Amino acid sequence: MNTTTIQHSSVSMKDLLTQANFDLPKEGDVVKGEIISVSKNNIFIDLGAFGTGIVYPGEFYDNLNMQKTLIPGQKISAILIDIETEDGFRELSLKQAQKTTAWHDIKKLKDDGTVITTPIININKGGAIVEIGGIQGFLPLSQLSSENYPKVEGGDTTKIVQHLQKLKNKNVKIKILDFNEEETKLIVSEKAVGDEETKKEIEKFEIGDVVEGIITGVTDFGAFVSLTPNTPDKETGGDKPEDINKTGDSEQEEPEEDGNMPEVTSVEGLIHISEIDWKLISDPRDFLKKGQRVKAKIISIDGTKISLSLKALKQDPWQGIDKKYPVGTSLKATITKVNNYGALAALDEEITGLIPSSEFVGKKPADSAEAGNEIDVTVVSVDPEEHKLILTLSQHDKSKDVEPETSDNPNNEED
Repeated sequence: MNTTTIQHSSVSMKDLLTQANFDLPKEGDVVKGEIISVSKNNIFIDLGAFGTGIVYPGEFYDNLNMQKTLIPGQKISAILIDIETEDGFRELSLKQAQKTTAWHDIKKLKDDGTVITTPIININKGGAIVEIGGIQGFLPLSQLSSENYPKVEGGDTTKIVQHLQKLKNKNVKIKILDFNEEETKLIVSEKAVGDEETKKEIEKFEIGDVVEGIITGVTDFGAFVSLTPNTPDKETGGDKPEDINKTGDSEQEEPEEDGNMPEVTSVEGLIHISEIDWKLISDPRDFLKKGQRVKAKIISIDGTKISLSLKALKQDPWQGIDKKYPVGTSLKATITKVNNYGALAALDEEITGLIPSSEFVGKKPADSAEAGNEIDVTVVSVDPEEHKLILTLSQHDKSKDVEPETSDNPNNEED
């Protein structure tokens, strides 16, 4: 078996170099050399006129794979830890050099706006962990691409983590957003990679365009839609576009079958819950499903964020509402929701009015009204432009509201 013998003089190398007026590196400087030999006990590196460097095995305790990648003849950089050991070698650190070089590379990658492909090595509830040149970086939830962003119901942390687990070991394309070597902080973004492409795509759209897309996720606050290519149509003359949405369990279009999803662009929009329909909606999932094809109107563009509306493609039921329900109209209404401000009551399938809390004669609305109850109301105020309609309880319902429900307490005294 071939062995490598490292010879050195009994005379101090430092003294020899000083006599030769050689400019000595200082501790902490980066030096370059060529690997002479690699073993479990040490790694020897030829530093030329500066002698022989040695790297001890402690350098690799937390990164065993690094030592396996080193071979004789390989040129390498290292940090000088000690100018001369007791054996006359220059003690070096590859790990420190790697970090120093990595941070330098990170700065250049950020300055150049370079796109980096790297695997996700770990996850936490706030996002994912990646590694660039041995430096761990944080990929926040907000910086994930729309494809990988966890569209989780109610923002449930457990479900978010479960979703992110699927991304572990997956390669992602990222850009460096921010870094701080002293604080060992590195923030990256997957979303930023697609921003330039998305911005170019968004330039094709304008507020008022009618677009088609595929619903990619439904949450408590609305639905995300990936827009299909070549769909922006300029709405003209109030023509009503073909309505393919048909909200409602019995009418909605069936989701596309897996494997037959239409082509989509990098542009994604959001249909907020308030823009699904003119009537009050409590859960978007009752009307929209993942994979469903929809047609919507662009109502806002803010940077890379597009807001969409389904109800904008339908006739506004509030137009002429002051004629349909003029002030003073008395009718029956069904309570749909109760909160601290009062109770919402549906006059028909599309129009809902507010019964203010003051109508409940000193009681909390929740103690006097319940969703599903039918009550007698009178219209006291109508504002078609603001879509507001105020109701008052009939005298009969007001009297019921203050009367005791049973005769167990004839004096109407509180227990």
